[in-house]
Amino acid sequence: MTRKLWLVLAAVASYAAIYAGFGVWRSFTHASNPHAFMKDPSRCGECHLESSPAPGRTYATMNFRKDIFSLCDSCHPMYVSHAVDIAPGQGRGKDLPLDPDGTMTCITCHAPHSSPHSDMQYTGRSLSEKIRDTVFPGVPGRFRTFFLRIPSPSGEICESCHARRALVAGEAKVTGVDPAMYAGSGACRECHPREHRQWKRTPHARMLRSPRRDPSAVIAPFTESRPFPSSEIAYVLGSRNVQRFISRKEGTLVVRTPIWLIRGKQWNLSYWREMDWMKSCCGCHTTGFNPFLGQYAEEGISCEACHGPGRAHVLSGKAGDIVHPGKIPESRRAMICLSCHTTGHDRSGEFRFPVGFLPGADLRPYYSGLTPKPGQDDSSFKGDGSYADRLEQYLFWRSRMLIVEGETCDLCKNFRVAQQETRSGGPRKMSALEFCLSCHDGTVIPVPPRHESIMKKGANCLSCHVQERGSGGDVSIHDHKYIPREALPKNDFIPDPDFRSICYKCHPASPKGA
Repeated sequence: MTRKLWLVLAAVASYAAIYAGFGVWRSFTHASNPHAFMKDPSRCGECHLESSPAPGRTYATMNFRKDIFSLCDSCHPMYVSHAVDIAPGQGRGKDLPLDPDGTMTCITCHAPHSSPHSDMQYTGRSLSEKIRDTVFPGVPGRFRTFFLRIPSPSGEICESCHARRALVAGEAKVTGVDPAMYAGSGACRECHPREHRQWKRTPHARMLRSPRRDPSAVIAPFTESRPFPSSEIAYVLGSRNVQRFISRKEGTLVVRTPIWLIRGKQWNLSYWREMDWMKSCCGCHTTGFNPFLGQYAEEGISCEACHGPGRAHVLSGKAGDIVHPGKIPESRRAMICLSCHTTGHDRSGEFRFPVGFLPGADLRPYYSGLTPKPGQDDSSFKGDGSYADRLEQYLFWRSRMLIVEGETCDLCKNFRVAQQETRSGGPRKMSALEFCLSCHDGTVIPVPPRHESIMKKGANCLSCHVQERGSGGDVSIHDHKYIPREALPKNDFIPDPDFRSICYKCHPASPKGA
């Protein structure tokens, strides 16, 4: 037998041996499962409130310890390749569960408890896999699943949502407000100077500022330990509890992850992810925002954020051309606050605020979904997406207004846990004096002249600087001293008939004729 034939036979034998060995390996080997720890019953509590969730229990009724993204992000701290917190609407495949509020999460497409391998193709083949399958045709399958819920070799999992329509927003017929309908707070000042002066001092007025136009907006020190250079800041969010920063990345404005804790005077670098400014935040931090135009009427939460577009009112002077929150039903008045101080998404599911909603309207058609999950051990929050639940979430948020450190708007991401903390005593809340000093201690606003000695004695600010009150005796919401009742030991800071008598308590009046 010739040498050439021997080489051919050796090559064939080698190939056959490799082929057989590869086939055996593919059939019986069990490659590492990165989620193997999830099979350990003692670790169920890392994700679930139950120590051992009932087998077969549906995702929609699970008691999760945190929101799904935060749970996944604890092991996968990376940029997500697909948006979450958007609502694809109805008509999805029954095997792709949505959050109870109708939005997508990581486990809509991925099943973390499933097998890491399968004997069928779960995803499209890579070039190396195509070469391997050509060289070794017919080898028993052992394919990576990437923990997908259904096989998707040709993009079936994507088509279950994307093949139904080109744009969800188009089907939902979502329209934004017209920024041209707004007059701006400067126009309000012409006829309502006192209300404008009071509002101008509130945190609402300072909610969004450009450091280029207002260098004093940045409270956080950008020194050697800064998490990023201050030159990257396009806008600043907040001025009382925390500060967050907006930067432009690849043509998109994003809310950065580092948070400056104003009273704690330190950086919180543990935040979970950056957010798209236009889709997640802009609707509540500006006035008259239209996401489809990418325009808003005014930076910050100005007069028309609560009173509605005012251009027609400015031109006509008629009271009927503007919304007076005090003259609409109480339920509609509360909806103005709930539109920003609760969680959810608009009808398209693309935006995390009620696109198109105007003060005085019924919020329910514009806003749906709440982040907390059903099944939670909580008597006041059912997780059924009802308006009653939304109101409860708002009342919970309002109860946290006075905590010493303050919260970001993402407090409601883990609403259940925070509410349990509140019932067990929770964080310490401020008194009325501490509330005033949260800005006037020099951290946010300079200490008032000649007040140092008075402040050291613990004088109550409201004994002299009384709260503005409306005709009904309630504290004016325009006043920056709008302090929740629970901060007041007695809600009796009402000025004397002669307001100047307050001054005379410390500064006796000169004798007449002097």
